[in-house]
Amino acid sequence: MPRIIAAAHAFPPHVVPQQSVKEAVQRLFSGTVTDLERLIRVFDNSRIDSRQFMMPLEWYLAPRSQQERTAVYQQQGLALMEEAIRECLARAACRAEEIDHLIFVSSTGHATPTLDAHLINNLGMRPDTSRLPIWGLGCAAGAVGLSRAHEHCLAYPGHRVLLVALECCSLTFMSGDVSKKNLVATSLFADGAAAALVSGDQLPGGPTIVATGSHLFPESYRVMGWDFLDEGMQLVLSPKLPLIVRHELVQLIDSFLAAQQLTRPDLVHYVTHPGGARVIDAYREALQLSGEELRFTEDALRRHGNVSSVSVLVVLEQWLAAGGMNKAGHGLLSAFGPGFSAELLLLRV
Repeated sequence: MPRIIAAAHAFPPHVVPQQSVKEAVQRLFSGTVTDLERLIRVFDNSRIDSRQFMMPLEWYLAPRSQQERTAVYQQQGLALMEEAIRECLARAACRAEEIDHLIFVSSTGHATPTLDAHLINNLGMRPDTSRLPIWGLGCAAGAVGLSRAHEHCLAYPGHRVLLVALECCSLTFMSGDVSKKNLVATSLFADGAAAALVSGDQLPGGPTIVATGSHLFPESYRVMGWDFLDEGMQLVLSPKLPLIVRHELVQLIDSFLAAQQLTRPDLVHYVTHPGGARVIDAYREALQLSGEELRFTEDALRRHGNVSSVSVLVVLEQWLAAGGMNKAGHGLLSAFGPGFSAELLLLRV
């Protein structure tokens, strides 16, 4: 079965304390947002200490054109991905020319040709490297990319698949948007890149990907996503999201595990996307987790915020680095995203 060999991340240099973002938002929206003092508490309840942004904080406080935002996404985002990939390949002792298939996931910027084409040239991958750019899966995309890598390696057990994720969530901020959801987004999302290497079973590697599963919740389009306005991308994020997780997660996971003749007590490891403090709490409550099962998820949220598709790969990297391979058993990698959808992967150590 396909294996995860390594994972690595790269974050932009502008590290901003959560308190600094809160103070900037207070200055910007003072006098324009009703009940701002109450709404601004979302920053205090986020369980986020700091985040990383593509540009200095002051850059976002003035209106920015789509052309300006796209230039940052394409140029600085590309450099960030290259950094994450180089580190991932170094950890795996793998050369760029040994990559057979490249998967690129993102939801917060545009480029045609997609940035994976530049990666192949800039990193010295073979010209015959096949590539799969995937756009619009949001927070679920890191997990979905691993699922597509798994499928490729099942078909080609001698191949190596490189997955890379890039998100520049800060570039979607609109200084003129005085809505509550803009405040929520400003308190939660951040920027970064991550990479993971998956190999077929003819090659040595780490934890095995045993199975994958996707689930689309019917008629749930307005739970999470983007509206595209003249001014830019405006977040769609329903306050019902934690409730959906709390009500649907158990049955979803139980059905997924049952197909592999397993139950939740068989799970030893959790590699979970840090969607936000309330989502993590809903996850913990639904699965009746009482220990440190989600410690890597909590840590990623605290130090980086929600970096959309990148985050679950950062949690995966932390789990691997902390000796996840030292404890035998099954693990669950999971993330939710637009659709509204869920992606699950069963790992085995």
